[in-house]
Amino acid sequence: MGLSSTANRSSMVADLSNSMMVTWSIALFEHLDAMMNDPTAVVGGSEQISYSDSAWKLADVSFPEIKAAAVKLYDEFRSKWMQRFATDEVVRLLLEGGDFLTHDENGWALTVKNNKQDINAFYSATIHLLVSDAEPLFVRVHGRVMQLQEKLCKYWHGESAVDAVSKLLPCLESSLREKENSMIVSLRSSLNTLAKKRFAAAFNMKGAPRYYSSAVSCARNVGRFWNPHYAYENGFLAFTDDFCDYAQGLSLQIIDWYQSKWALFLRGFSRGQLNLFESMASYKA
Repeated sequence: MGLSSTANRSSMVADLSNSMMVTWSIALFEHLDAMMNDPTAVVGGSEQISYSDSAWKLADVSFPEIKAAAVKLYDEFRSKWMQRFATDEVVRLLLEGGDFLTHDENGWALTVKNNKQDINAFYSATIHLLVSDAEPLFVRVHGRVMQLQEKLCKYWHGESAVDAVSKLLPCLESSLREKENSMIVSLRSSLNTLAKKRFAAAFNMKGAPRYYSSAVSCARNVGRFWNPHYAYENGFLAFTDDFCDYAQGLSLQIIDWYQSKWALFLRGFSRGQLNLFESMASYKA
């Protein structure tokens, strides 16, 4: 793969260091110092350092299982909300949930105007229900990954972290947990942030209100921005399908990320790679 520029090693290490928890950073430096001060302590032992056969096998089997279960959960979630936003249900919601439809001599029209207050009220009565139902599902899937991660750590630390050098990778992994957690919180909040942004885009237009011959016809045309090619019976179905694609894709991407993370850590490193932990000065010497 061709890269337009060479990776800046110092910058990458600095970014990594800034992402680490302080207490674990101190522990990592202590292990590095112990390794450097007593080189003979790392001569013996197996060729592969910090490799855990039990943890590796558990990760290899469990991550695909979690991913398959997540796909099933999101398929069920999508089916449920596609039913809840069927046209008849949308009509009932718009008429009873907040008087969002009005009728006069011109016909039926949506009462929501292009202002923050109206849009927020309409979002809270409709799509917010979908998003608030998706967030616990996101947490549930991530929770299964966290449970697996704790099991992997238990096997990994028990089998592999036996001396200063073999504790380097486990210590590094632990030091990055806080950064990982903040990343997951940010991704979870993106569900509501992006849903709100896409929802508001459908009402970001000026002009006289559109009138329709019936409440059903009006309901079908709410949110035409979400359903530009009329592939769905109403705009809420189009929004729901797109949102479910995003929420499911986000969860599956997180599972894949953790699977790649543990594939990297659990393979450990060979004794021939010990110079990875030396300073540049000692390496050049």
